[in-house]
Parts: sequence; structure tokens; C-alpha cells
Amino acid sequence: MKKFSLLLIAAVVAMSASAGISFKGTHSLKSKRVINTEMTKLQGKALKNKANNLRVINEQPAGELKSYNRSGQGVYVSGGYLYCSQQDGSRMDIVWGEDGKVYLKDILFNFGAGTWVEGEIFDGIYIKVPLNQSIYWSEDYQADINLCWGRTYLTEDNKIGFERIEKDEILYAIDEEAGTITLLDTEGPSELDSSDPNSYCGLGLSAYWTDDDSWYGNVEWNTMLTEREIVPAPTVITEIPEGCEVYTYYRNSSYIANSAFFGIYNGTTDGKIKVAFGQDGKVYIQNPVWWHDGYNTWVEGTYDWMTGIITIPTGQYLSWNAEYEYGVQLVWGSTYTFEDGVDEDGNPAYSLSYEIDDRTTEIQFQIDDDCFYLLGSEGDINAEFPLNYNATGLMSIYSDDQSMTSLEFANRDENGYAEPMGNIVNAVPAVPANPTADEWYDCGNEGGYSRFYFTLPTTDVDGNLIDPEYLSVSIYTDDDQIFTFDANTYNYDLTEDMTEIPYWIFSSGYDFHAGYFYFYRTNADGYDQFFNHQIGVQVHYTVNGVKNSSDIVYLEVFPGSNVNEINTGKTVAGVRYYNVAGQEMAQPSGMTIQVTTYTDGTTSAAKVVK
Repeated sequence: MKKFSLLLIAAVVAMSASAGISFKGTHSLKSKRVINTEMTKLQGKALKNKANNLRVINEQPAGELKSYNRSGQGVYVSGGYLYCSQQDGSRMDIVWGEDGKVYLKDILFNFGAGTWVEGEIFDGIYIKVPLNQSIYWSEDYQADINLCWGRTYLTEDNKIGFERIEKDEILYAIDEEAGTITLLDTEGPSELDSSDPNSYCGLGLSAYWTDDDSWYGNVEWNTMLTEREIVPAPTVITEIPEGCEVYTYYRNSSYIANSAFFGIYNGTTDGKIKVAFGQDGKVYIQNPVWWHDGYNTWVEGTYDWMTGIITIPTGQYLSWNAEYEYGVQLVWGSTYTFEDGVDEDGNPAYSLSYEIDDRTTEIQFQIDDDCFYLLGSEGDINAEFPLNYNATGLMSIYSDDQSMTSLEFANRDENGYAEPMGNIVNAVPAVPANPTADEWYDCGNEGGYSRFYFTLPTTDVDGNLIDPEYLSVSIYTDDDQIFTFDANTYNYDLTEDMTEIPYWIFSSGYDFHAGYFYFYRTNADGYDQFFNHQIGVQVHYTVNGVKNSSDIVYLEVFPGSNVNEINTGKTVAGVRYYNVAGQEMAQPSGMTIQVTTYTDGTTSAAKVVK
């Protein structure tokens, strides 16, 4: 069981702006400090293209493959900045070949070209590796990167220089009893402080460019290799057998997710889930966990035609990272919250924990008419905080440390009964229901961004589910002018100007991911406002060349006021104002929630800033 703080994030999280910070891997992030550097020319040009220069070895040589964890220290250049770093966490593969030959892959700790260098067993207890071997050939520069020996040093003006030292070969000492292999004759600090220039000074294995003898930017020292057990890659199903009968369902579940960037948060799912029926009772489910639907992988189970129940064994992999030897597994588990002190305002603070149910070895679904159910899950996404974070259901975990990435569970209807996890979608022409104008947020005279929100329909005008893959959206501004998304502004997403945006397109300016549409307008000086008093949204549904459209639904923003009015064609019966604590107010003040009641009994809520 793991415990982590519960963070509820509803906005985009800004990442670090520090230059040169590198993120590698999926959930293991290490930041590095930057210091001033000087890329000096190498000394001793007579060493260039010396004997022992071998071809680049790209293919794994024949022999016994073993994997080793690295430890030690070193420096390397990336993006024009110099870093000092521990080697901990990196690895090296070694092939023990015939006739005493030894091959080392990516011999430099921060060099991931996937190439090998050749050495040999020497005196029974050493690996001897000739220097000046090529570890990379650049077509762009028409030059090799060759191994060498050298040192980094502190210059008089407090910069880092490099000197190449004449050396024909290096030795690694083999300690069979300890299970280690150690690079000999290196020097350098074992404890590194990125703010201390002396941490960047060491003697050891390095590399240089052969065209101009310039330093490649790596030096490593105190390198020790410890043999590790290679984790075999599990089966990840990327393709199902031919002849399967495939049914597609639109997701209708809830999730709790754990993200390194966003913290812990929850919401409702969207997108699709596919179920494929094969021969001999075999069944396959694609993207069983919404949080990992980008993998488009399958899990395998069995189907009972008498009961309509699908049984999926737990422990199956949704993905696998071969470099770091971990993947995402499907299990059954629960999340729960507990009070964990108070916040800075004296209110109760909560943390969230989770448990993996090792006793549950099978997950069951059920097909019933046009619905797809997840059996046995518990939870209510609409419950009061923090109860909306207590749930049981499908859990995805990282295989290396068993940490939770997400949990998916069935929604509950007004009577407490579990709703379908998915509803079948038939792609037939239909008239989409109208979108809903939700709110307009105005940042006032600040230089930030105002924005409006519309919820897109999930059904047609008759209440039947529609497939969002066939939806597109148009925006109408003042005087019913249709807005054009120009390719120059949205160059990451569009190659041509468009007035209808497909549902599935993402951009820095709008987002459809959770079934809603939002758009930004900046109030900063110097920017042209593309609307002043109203925004309208129209939804189009195009199937087999037949396009049907909803009404244009407008959100009105009155000039000179921060008060919003949502024009939905309804008659307003009354308006009430509440502060963020839920207390009713006579008039809006500061950040206010405006609740509008209509004569048909429906209500809508909008944020108001005054």
C-alpha cells in the first residue's frame, strides 16, 4: 500500500523553465543544474585515427548477454550545457563472446546510440578495451565519435576545460566473488554538488569528434558495473486474431488518476472501448483502462455465451518499456481517503491511499443488449469530497514498484445502481443534440486569458448515443460571423484553414478531451479580440457523407460587465449568487458562482468575477 497527498488540479500545470532540464522515462524524473562551460579543443592531435580504430558495431554480437547496473559519477554536455551526474539508474549490456571476446553496449553512461565496442579478456581478471574505437558515425558531420581518455578541469576564469590524455586502452577489473566490474585508473569526486564547479572535474573515459578533434562532452569516473537479472519482456497484445467479431462501445465510467505532473484527480471517461469475440470462447478487450487508451493494446479472456459474462485474468500487461524494464499491468484494487491534518486555513486536509487486491485474480464484465458492464466496482464520482475519491474497480499499476497510475469504476445513477461502463454506438446519420453553454470566465483587465466553456452533446435529438468521432464544431462570433481557425496560428494541428474543427483535434487554444469545448481570449494590450459580446457553438455530425447540424447555441457577454448570461432560449425565473464557500450573497463580489433558475425548473451555474 502506498500513500500520497491528494492534489485536486483543474488547470494546466506549468513545467520548470530552467534551461537544460531533461526528462527521461515515464515516472522517474531527475532535474540537473546548469553551470557555465567552455568547449575547449582537444590536446594531442597526433592521436587522431590511431590504430585500433574499429567500425561502428550496431548489431548485437553473438555470445551470452548479461545486463549490469552502473554506479559512479561523470559529466556530460546536453543542449549546450554541462551537467554533473551520478551514473546510478543507468545500465550497460555486455556480450561475452567466443575466444575471449567481450562487447560492451553504450560504454559511456549518458550515450544511448545503441552501439557496441569490442574488448577481450586479459590476464583472466580484466577486460581490455582499445580506445579510439568509433561509437557513432554522423552522416550530417561526416565524422565519428571515438573513445578516448581525458580529464575535465577548472580554468582560471572558473569555466570547465577538457584535456585529452594519450592512452591506448582501458582496463575493467572483474571481481567474480563480488559480482562487479570496475573501470580502473579514474579520478574524481564521489559526492557531487551541481553548484560546486569542482564536481565537474574528473579523469576517466571520454570521447571526441574525429573531424576536428573537439571534445564530445562526456567524462566518467568511478564506474562500477553490478550484474543484474534481466527482466523478460511480457506479452503485450497489439493485434488480435483474424476473424474476430468486433463491437465498439462509448465509455461511460469514472476514473481516479495519479500523475507526476497533475497530482491526484478524478473525472468521467470518454472515448471508446472495443470488445472482440474470437474462436473457442476467446474474447479481447482493447483499452480496458481509459487512462492508458493511447496504447491501443488488448487483454485476453473468455466469454460465457449463456450468462454474457466476460472473464479477464488480472496481471496482464497494457504496455512495456524495454529500456527501463517495467510496464503497466491490469489489477483489481481500491482507493480511499483519510483525514491527514489541516491545511493553512485550518480546514481538514486529506490524503489518498490505495490497495491492490491480490485475492482477485479475475475481472468480470457483462454484455447485456447494447450495454457493457464492469461487475463488482464501487464508487460515486458525484459524491461530496472526499468521498468521491473512494472507489473499487479496475486498477492500472507500474510493474516495477506496484505504484498506481489510475483506477476506473462504474458511475452510479440516482438510485445508486451501477451504470454501464460503455454503451454501444452505431455510426448512422443523426441530428446531434444542442451543445450546452456552460460559463464565461473573464479575467477582467488582467493580461491573462478569458475563456468560455461549452459541453458537447453525447446523444442525438432523440436521446440516442452518437459517436464523437464523427462530430465537428464551428464557432460563431459577433454578428453571427463564423470563426476561421487559421493554419498559421494552429500550425501544430492544422495544415489548412478550417471553420469546422473535428472533435478529436487538440490544440493549445481549445480542448475536447473531456467532452467539452473551451476557447481563450486574451485581454492583453495589443491583441485583437475575435469577439466582444457573444460566442456561439454549433455541432455537426457527419456519417457516410450525410451532415446534420445542431442549433447555434450562444453565450452572451454583456459589454462593460463581468456578469454572464447564458442564452439557451429559456426564460429566466431567478438568479442567486454564492461565494466559493457555498454561502449565498445578495450581490456578486469577487469570485462568485451565479446560479440561474429557469421557468422549466432547470438551473445553470457560471463563475462571475466582479
